[in-house]
Amino acid sequence: MSTLAQLLAVALVVSVIVLMRLRARLRALESQAAANPAAVEELVAAPDLGAGTPRHRSSGEWLILPARGAQEALWDWDLVDDRIRFSSRWREMLGLAANEIVASTEEWFGRVHPGDRAQVQVDIAAQTAGLGIRFSSEHRLRHESGRWLMVQWSGVIVRDASGRALRVAGSARDATAQRSVEEQARREAFYDALTGLPNRALALDLLRRAIARTRRHGERRFATLVVDIDRFMSHNDVLGHGAGDEVLKAFAKRLATAVRPGDVIARLGNDVFLLILDAVHEPSEAERVADRVQLVLREPLQVLAHEVSVSASIGTALHDPAVESAPDYIRNAELAMQTAKTDGGSRHVIYQPKMREGARHRASLEHDLRTAIARGEMMVWYQPVFSARNDETRLVGFEALMRWAHPQRGLLGPGEFIPLAEETGMIVPLGTWALGEACRHMMALAPNSPTAPWVSVNIAARQLHDPALVEIVERALAASGLDARRLRLEVTENVILHDEDVARTTLQALRSRGIGILMDDFGTGHASLSYLHRLPIGSIKIDRYFVGRMDVSTECLEIVRSVVALARSLSMDVVAEGVEQEAQLSQLREMGCEHVQGFLLSHPLRADETYPLLGGVAPGAAITAIAS
Repeated sequence: MSTLAQLLAVALVVSVIVLMRLRARLRALESQAAANPAAVEELVAAPDLGAGTPRHRSSGEWLILPARGAQEALWDWDLVDDRIRFSSRWREMLGLAANEIVASTEEWFGRVHPGDRAQVQVDIAAQTAGLGIRFSSEHRLRHESGRWLMVQWSGVIVRDASGRALRVAGSARDATAQRSVEEQARREAFYDALTGLPNRALALDLLRRAIARTRRHGERRFATLVVDIDRFMSHNDVLGHGAGDEVLKAFAKRLATAVRPGDVIARLGNDVFLLILDAVHEPSEAERVADRVQLVLREPLQVLAHEVSVSASIGTALHDPAVESAPDYIRNAELAMQTAKTDGGSRHVIYQPKMREGARHRASLEHDLRTAIARGEMMVWYQPVFSARNDETRLVGFEALMRWAHPQRGLLGPGEFIPLAEETGMIVPLGTWALGEACRHMMALAPNSPTAPWVSVNIAARQLHDPALVEIVERALAASGLDARRLRLEVTENVILHDEDVARTTLQALRSRGIGILMDDFGTGHASLSYLHRLPIGSIKIDRYFVGRMDVSTECLEIVRSVVALARSLSMDVVAEGVEQEAQLSQLREMGCEHVQGFLLSHPLRADETYPLLGGVAPGAAITAIAS
């Protein structure tokens, strides 16, 4: 330690010792005031000590110097004559002139904050009318600058033989900084730093009070609503965490426009918010609030220089006399919210007891999913895609589809675990693994050549907006040796919708490497057509809904015909999925549709089951998937 640091350390220790001694002397002064009020009067009336002051003076004057060095102001109030005296520290604390005489109760009471005056009067009246000897009060006083100080008063009450209060003497301390620190600590403990809303801890306390009120007044029921932003992590990935925070703040303000006066909005964590609705007599009242939340979210949020469209999944837990725990109400509302999210999001659901079993199933599935790849339970199956030109049905490619061989639940299709993977973020490692497997399998099935089958792999929103996606694809191609022209990546409109600029940049980088881009589920979104000329899309996949209804719906038939004609005019390939009848295949051929896939031609197959297809002859409807 340097000499300067040692000196500073010694000075700090000395200062602490001096301060401790001053405080001890101040406490001794208060005790002396209780026994001998005249000593305090002598002290506060004494002149300031000068340089020539004798070292030893009267019996009470030895307290003057430490009192002047202390942070507290000393005061002595004669209740009989209503006369008060303050030490010089009072003038310093309130910003008064050094020579200003302060000897009036008005100097005290006239400075009290209007909001505190009634309480101060109650404090004084109660404590002087009683029999105790301690006096305390805390209230705001006006500084000469106009700002407000929080001043803490403590002292002793001197009484006559009959118990009547004659005098009060003690100290006054500026507690403004201390109370500010305490208030900041309280806010950090009970309020969300980002939105300023109550946090989970305070929300639980407010919910407990609502439960207690309802227990006392049975007709005053309540409801809890858990509101979760749909696909928030995707917004975070696309916009960045800074903009994601702005989305949360804007979302909180928008929620405030949907609730009623007296209702509470809290942030439980991340993108999850809680509404506590007071005085809910009918379930329809809670549903109306949920409807208003959905309504106010229809307009995009203004975030920095962008407009961000968001939706929310809402779960409602109504008051139930059998539920007495605040965490249980939140848990029930969260279960209902998860049901709303599983059903597609942007909706609200009321909690039902049967949802608990579904939650246990989901939690177990999520736990198992995290280790499914390491345990070798994941598989990639392949839906063959055939050429539909002329009368020949020739294999041209495959769509890669994930399957999960769960040890207890059996073979699970993507619809049973992909939504969970997307919600939890596990879709990124799953998607990376599936991409690598698909490339490896294609090379094992057939070496690179102009007629070798290609493979299409579905890309989720989080993958498309992952800055590492291009590198991940390149690694998969390099590790397998697959020609980039044999790989197609399938994206949907919803995947692109999160941030079209990022999507365009990433897709163009992939397309420049020879990788094909295919738009899946074409026709199901409101803006699919507009993407065709803005994005590097080379193929269109017509959704199975339209293909499957061509024979019963003129509108679906015309939509398919129009999409095929549009694709041909734009020099794009078309894949019609969901072909299950010969009549559908014939209609598609007549329209000039180039590629088809569906159960009529083949079910999804394991990789080792695809070898018979490589001769170029269609297997027909007899070939089905065999679970291993």
